[in-house]
Amino acid sequence: GKGGWEDEYSAMPDNEGDASNLSEQLAALLQEAVPAFYNAIIADDLKTAHINRRVSWLDMAKVKDAGDDEVVTYTTSDGLVTLLGDAAHAVVPSMGEGCNTALQSAVKLADAILLEMKDNEMDSCTREAISNAFLKYGASRHKEVAAIQLMSAARSRLKK
Repeated sequence: GKGGWEDEYSAMPDNEGDASNLSEQLAALLQEAVPAFYNAIIADDLKTAHINRRVSWLDMAKVKDAGDDEVVTYTTSDGLVTLLGDAAHAVVPSMGEGCNTALQSAVKLADAILLEMKDNEMDSCTREAISNAFLKYGASRHKEVAAIQLMSAARSRLKK
């Protein structure tokens, strides 16, 4: 793509069908941005990188009906990884809500972890508690930010 916030595919490799191109671009990005992380991982694992789907960030904002099989979540099914900020709920800069929603998400995630620990009468946080909290946060947060994403996109279209 052309790049920039208006181009939702700007991070996609030029040749999307070529998995080696994706793994090479990912390796280059990690070497440049986080060399210590790149040195700690097994480089061959990057060859398994693939794009599961290409979707507009705005499509991800749509809250699915309760009867739909496809549910929007910001957490992996095993609860080991969750997304927040622009990685989970990007907004265009027309309303200045990107930082606000990211900070709110961070607080919601921390609250989910603390609630999980309280509900299970834990003095220290475990991997299981974090995973459970990630799952609860991931399944609920999109409902709170979807309206902001949609308003932001609509306002951006009006400015053009």
